[in-house]
Amino acid sequence: MKRRMKIAKILLVLLTLVACGVVMYSFKPETRKTDEQKASISPADLDKFSHENINYQMDPPPPGADDDKIFGDIADIVRRGELIVLTRRKGNTPLFQMKTDKGYIGEDIEFAKSIADSLGVKLTMRMIYETCDDIVDAIAANKGDIGISKISYTDERSAKVLYTDPYVTSDLCVLVNRMAMKKLGVHTLDELFANKDALIAGHKDTSYEYNARQFSTNAKVVSEADWDEIIKKLRSNKYSATVRDTVVINLLLYEHPRYCLELLPIALKDHADSYAAVVHSKNASLCEWVNRHLNIKLKEQPQINNLIHKYSGYSK
Repeated sequence: MKRRMKIAKILLVLLTLVACGVVMYSFKPETRKTDEQKASISPADLDKFSHENINYQMDPPPPGADDDKIFGDIADIVRRGELIVLTRRKGNTPLFQMKTDKGYIGEDIEFAKSIADSLGVKLTMRMIYETCDDIVDAIAANKGDIGISKISYTDERSAKVLYTDPYVTSDLCVLVNRMAMKKLGVHTLDELFANKDALIAGHKDTSYEYNARQFSTNAKVVSEADWDEIIKKLRSNKYSATVRDTVVINLLLYEHPRYCLELLPIALKDHADSYAAVVHSKNASLCEWVNRHLNIKLKEQPQINNLIHKYSGYSK
C-alpha cells in the first residue's frame, strides 16, 4: 500500500512538471522551444544592494515644491543632486517592486538606482500613482524626470511620451483553462478567440486588457480589476482564458505548481511584451543617455527564470 502511494506521488510530480511546460504559440500551428538556461544569480546577491541615498516618497509633493526643477534635464538633475522617478503607489509588483525590511527591491528599483548612481545623485521614488497610464500622463505633464514601473508599450502611451530601450523583455502569454478548451471544443487560440461562448478576462486598465480585445474576434472580453480574482475565476471555469506576460504567469505557476493541472500557459512568441522607462517627449537627450546606460550596464537582459530565482525570497 505504501509503495503504491509512493508511486502515485512520483507520478503526480512528473505530471505537474510536464504540465508546467509553457507552450510557445504564434497564432499558427503550435511550436515548442527549449527551456531557458538555469538561473545563475543567487538571491544572496540582493544583500549587496545598497539602499542608501534612496528616498521613497509616498505622498504628493506640496504645492510649489517642484517649481525650481527642470524635469528631465540632465544638467538640472545633477545640479539639484536628485533623480525623481515616478512609479506606482502600491510598490508590490512581483520581481519589479517588492517591499522588504530595508525598503524596496526589484528590477524597477535596481534600474532606477543604477541611473541615479551613474549620474552621482540620490534617488527619489515618487510612489504616488495608481496605474502605468497615470505615470505616463504625469511624465507628459512634466511632473517627474522619468517613469519606471514595468511599463509596457502601447500606441496610445507612445503618442504622449518617449520610451527608452527595454530593460526587461518578456512575451505575452495566454493562460487558458484546460477544461474550458475541451468543453468549447477548441484546439487552438485562434479557435478560442473566435468562439462566441468563450469568456476572456481582461486585467482592467492595463495593456493586457487591450491585447485581449485585440486578439478576440467573437469571444467576449470581461474587464476585471483584481488579478487574484481573475485567477480564482479562471480556475473555477468561470473564465476560459486571460492574457498576461510570461513574467507573472511563470511566477504564478512557480509558486503554485498544482495550478498546472488546471491551467495551460501559452506564450505568444511573436508578441513581445517589453518593459521600458518613459520620459517627456521633449527630453530626447535623457532618453538617449538612458539607452547608452542600458547598453553599458545591461549588456544582456535578464531571463525570466533568472528573475524568478533571483527574487524567490521576496516574491510572495
